Amino acid sequence: LFGPCSLAWNSIHNQGAQHIGKALKSNMALTTLDLGGNEIGDESAQHIGEALKKNTVLTTLSIRNNELNDAAKEALKAAVCTEVDLQL
Repeated sequence: LFGPCSLAWNSIHNQGAQHIGKALKSNMALTTLDLGGNEIGDESAQHIGEALKKNTVLTTLSIRNNELNDAAKEALKAAVCTEVDLQL
C-alpha cells in the first residue's frame, strides 16, 4: 500500500479533479489523499464520489477548503464506506 499523498493547494480545479476521480476507480495502493484547497466544485466531487464507490483501499480523504455545496458534501458522504475518514 502507498500513502499518504498530499495534492493540497495545487490549483487542481475541476478538470484535474475529474482525472483524479478516474484514477481512484482503479487505485489499489493509495490509502490517504489530501485534495484540500484546490477549487474543486460540485460536479468534480461527483466524479470523485463515483470513484470512491469502487475504491476499497482509500482510508482517508481530505477535501476541505474547496467549493462544495451541501448537496455535494452529502453525496460524498453517501459514496464512501464507513471505514473511510472523510474530511470535508
